[in-house]
Amino acid sequence: MSMGLAGLPGGEWMIKDAKGRKYSYDSEHEALTELAEYGEGASIWTRDVYRFVFITRSLRGWQQIHPSVG
Repeated sequence: MSMGLAGLPGGEWMIKDAKGRKYSYDSEHEALTELAEYGEGASIWTRDVYRFVFITRSLRGWQQIHPSVG
């Protein structure tokens, strides 16, 4: 089965802490679960990516998400 010219679409998630350090996660659920561990000022970011052999491209770049509390 061939990937085609568009590559493999997917998503990436990261947590950026108050000091600007970045931590990568495999899923939104995992990032949301870990967010409290990084303290006040930490935020979750996501981007849609297309992966080719050794290249990852994003059309929009990183976007901050605001998880709902409750």
